[in-house]
This record gives sequence, structure tokens and C-alpha cells, in this order.
Amino acid sequence: MRGTLPAFAPTNRIPVALFNAGQTTLARRSTASARLARGFTVVEIIAAIAVVAIGLIGIAALYGEALQTEISTEPRAQAARLAQDMSDRIVRNTTGRAGYASVVGVLCTTETRDPRPLNAASREAACWQDEVEKQLPNGSGAITRDLTTKPPTYVVSVSWSAPGSGASSYVLRVQPVK
Repeated sequence: MRGTLPAFAPTNRIPVALFNAGQTTLARRSTASARLARGFTVVEIIAAIAVVAIGLIGIAALYGEALQTEISTEPRAQAARLAQDMSDRIVRNTTGRAGYASVVGVLCTTETRDPRPLNAASREAACWQDEVEKQLPNGSGAITRDLTTKPPTYVVSVSWSAPGSGASSYVLRVQPVK
């Protein structure tokens, strides 16, 4: 019995089944590493380019939309500034307010100053209307006075029509205190 070892005795040899299992795992790892080291396939590259292209097209569309919105809001902002300027003048001019609503036949001239507040207000309104025509595409400005309210209410309206967007207007009601 001296030449045989008992079944429970430790040995320095690795069982064959475990050794073969380790080789299989190593072989699998080296195959996966080789696959990763190869790089990308043509299909993967085309898919990545398509995703980036779709993203760029979306960004370009949003940029174009924002630019169009800015272009369409510029006349509206200008109309609001012009209407607010005239409403401020109406509020400040306590003695000649009625002149702002009667500009029929009045020309914008700055050579002579009329001492009468109604005539000065009419001339100021005529110059304001000229300014509206200059600053807005197909622009026109009008001031009307509503005598049914006490004190009278003034309606300042600015209209314009930009190419491709139709007619638009901005209306501001002013009810100055005495």
C-alpha cells in the first residue's frame, strides 16, 4: 500500500477537466478581445453618420424657425415703439390733445413753429405718421378720439403689411387724466 495514495490525499496536479475549462474561457476572452480590436463595421459607421445627420438637420430647422420668428416680430416691436411714443406725447400735451386726432390735410413741416397747441399737435401727428410710413413696410398710423368717454380716449393704431405675412396692426388706447 505504500505505492498508492489514499483518495483524500493532496496532489500537485490539476485535474484535466478544470484545465480544459480554463482554456475554453481563455479562448473565448481572446476571441472577444480580437473582435473589439478590429474596430467598427461599415454598417455601424453609416448608422452613426445617419444619426448625426438627422440631428444636424433638426438643429438647422430650429435655427431657421427662430430666424423667421425674429424677422416677423421686428415690425411688431417697431409698431409698439411708435404707438407708445405717440401715446406719451398725447399724455404730455394737455392743452393741444385734440389736435392729434385732426391731421387731415396737415403736412409734416419743421420750418415754422405754430404757437397754437392744436396746430402744433396736428403737425406733430402728421410727422409721426410719416415716420410710421418710413419705418414699417406699407406702414400707416392713425389717431382717433372717442368723445363718449370722460375724459376723451385716444386710440393710436399702427398698421403694416410685411411681404408674405399679411396685414397686421398694433392698437393702443390712451385715456389721459386731465
